[in-house]
Amino acid sequence: MALIIKKYANRRLYDTGSSCYITLDDLKHKIASGVAIQVQDAKSGKDISREVLLQLVAEQETLGRPILNEAILTALIRFYDHPMQKLASSYLEAALGQLQDQQVQLSQQMQGLMKSPVELASQLTRKNLELMVSLQKNLMSAMSPAKPPEPGSGDG
Repeated sequence: MALIIKKYANRRLYDTGSSCYITLDDLKHKIASGVAIQVQDAKSGKDISREVLLQLVAEQETLGRPILNEAILTALIRFYDHPMQKLASSYLEAALGQLQDQQVQLSQQMQGLMKSPVELASQLTRKNLELMVSLQKNLMSAMSPAKPPEPGSGDG
């Protein structure tokens, strides 16, 4: 179920889930964290998600390091009104979905790597402790005087 965001004529965004106004940056963070959203025009109820998402992309492209370089944008424009437009859209959706899956897998692997050194150190400490206990037992038994055979035990 998508989180409903209402956009008012004054360009303000209202998060119906938390009952408060949010900024475009807040919306970007929600989307980036995996929240599914639907943006509705507050007056008409029309779904305007696509327009708001395009606005977010345009804003992000002007800041920092853009994802969509001129070659990508040119290729996208060339697909409009082309017989392969629908195929291009489906392909991009599938490719980005696969890229997101790989991002999640990589993130999980990195988290595993961050936990592994702690687990590895713990296992090594446990094995070292077991080895020390074993060595100590062997040392104690080696230092203990050998018991002389008891009389009448048949040795001798």
